[in-house]
Amino acid sequence: MNKHIKISRRGFLQVGTSAAAIAGAVASTRLAAMEQTLGGQDYSSVTGKERSSVPYTCLACNIEDGGIAYIEKGRVVKLEGNMDHPNTRGKLCAKGNSGFLHIYDPDRIMTPLKRTGKRGEGKWTRISYDEATSLLADKLRAVITRAKDENKPEILNEIFFKYGRDRTGGAVGRFMHAMGSNSTINHTNICEASKKVGLEPAWGPDIESCDWANTKYILNFGSNILEAAYFMNPNSQRLVDGRVNNRAKLVTFDVRLSNSAGYSDEWFAPYPGTDAAIVLAMCNVIMNEGLYDADFIRDWTNVTPEQLIEHLKQYTPEFAEEESGM
Repeated sequence: MNKHIKISRRGFLQVGTSAAAIAGAVASTRLAAMEQTLGGQDYSSVTGKERSSVPYTCLACNIEDGGIAYIEKGRVVKLEGNMDHPNTRGKLCAKGNSGFLHIYDPDRIMTPLKRTGKRGEGKWTRISYDEATSLLADKLRAVITRAKDENKPEILNEIFFKYGRDRTGGAVGRFMHAMGSNSTINHTNICEASKKVGLEPAWGPDIESCDWANTKYILNFGSNILEAAYFMNPNSQRLVDGRVNNRAKLVTFDVRLSNSAGYSDEWFAPYPGTDAAIVLAMCNVIMNEGLYDADFIRDWTNVTPEQLIEHLKQYTPEFAEEESGM
């Protein structure tokens, strides 16, 4: 047998090309098979063995998407959306996909910590839950006693509670009411507080529920629903449903070319802070041209159509153009 196999340059290229094609076909088949198993199955890229899966609810934000966690050797190694979840339909956002990193973060706080240095020095020591409970009880008791001795119930507002999202069934609120303190803030105070304050007086609920999939026309003022809006995951999917399946038109007013503005049929960039002038001018035209539902205004608002027309007469299209540049 000849130990030295001779191969021409052309032959080498032919063999190499064939091998690459075979490898690509195998990889493509594997990827296709993987795509078909998404939503309940996943396999280790090292061992090829199927990973165990556990349905869960994502708490990375208030949307609470349904997901599936994949576990290998006792560790969560991957998250993906749950195909059976009615709201998110098997999708997770980037924040949700990284949620398992919270578990293994080296800075994750696993026990109560007590400050041992001055405020801001970052000096802490671990203590037990019993020690933490006793310490808190002593501090609370001191404030309650001082409020009683001085007959000043307002002192109780020195008992301040800052927490994240309330997953305790209202226990935090009941506890603070029992203490006699109103000094409570949570995640909402630094997130969607302005949204809730704006929506509650106008609509009643503090969170809107838009029927994106079945609408024909969407007028969007500054909401970047395809990037970072509240309830972005389920709402962005329904928005795409409406645009693709129902041929809905999307018109966006935004000072910058956001993802949502770029996806719109029309994008207008008004001067910052002038959205309201545009909306009021639109209302002016609707009322003056008789395009409104008089019965709806009478039944569901505290004004009459005539009062609205009078109130809106100052907000003309010319006024909006001067204010917004549109």
